[in-house]
Amino acid sequence: MSEIRVNKLINEAGSGSVELTQGATLPSGKTISGAGSVNITGIATATTFSGAVTGDVTGNVTGNVTGNVTGNINSSGVSTLTTLNGTSGLVSLGSTFKTKGFVETQSTVSIGGTILTLDASQGTVFTHTTSAQIGIVSFTGIRTDTAGSQTFTVLVTQGATPVNTTGAAGIGTQLASIRIIPGNVGYSTHIKVGGGTSITLTNSAGALDLLTFIVSYDGATSIANTSFKVVGFAATDFRNAVV
Repeated sequence: MSEIRVNKLINEAGSGSVELTQGATLPSGKTISGAGSVNITGIATATTFSGAVTGDVTGNVTGNVTGNVTGNINSSGVSTLTTLNGTSGLVSLGSTFKTKGFVETQSTVSIGGTILTLDASQGTVFTHTTSAQIGIVSFTGIRTDTAGSQTFTVLVTQGATPVNTTGAAGIGTQLASIRIIPGNVGYSTHIKVGGGTSITLTNSAGALDLLTFIVSYDGATSIANTSFKVVGFAATDFRNAVV
């Protein structure tokens, strides 16, 4: 095998870049390999790249990024993540997490009959204007990758005919439904309320109440109804202060 030892390579005219095999592609299955380093001060363009990346990466990234990040990610724009850490969809952060201008997605609840459904895949902050009695509260998209809790907040506006205004008809007198992912398997439990009293809403049309639910999963390997606890409470009758 021959060796070419030169300091610089330019084209024949002495004015531009060198093209491999006169601009043609390498034969199928053939590569250019070497044991040393390639130092480029300009732009390196390729259709694909295979191998580890070390050092700082600046600029925009489009497409999918897989693998582990051990350094810092600094983003001045919007970063949209669909899944993290493989199929678990979870990311673990260290003891310190700082953010500016954090905005949480606000969604509208789904209600069918007397079942109020809060879908964790859509967020954990919801709005709802009552149109029917709230009986069962259903929490969907609950993750069971590890023991943990999720807090759901619902800003409720009473409709023309107020509902859930008495203890007997309050929220929490019926079972709560929990559907987990993956698998969409359902479990039932009760909403635990302070003092064993149900959650009642303000008895006037247009009244503004705030519901809070905490869904806790104990991390059991064999998941059962008893693996979940749901705590619920309300802050009611929000209105302008009168001095």
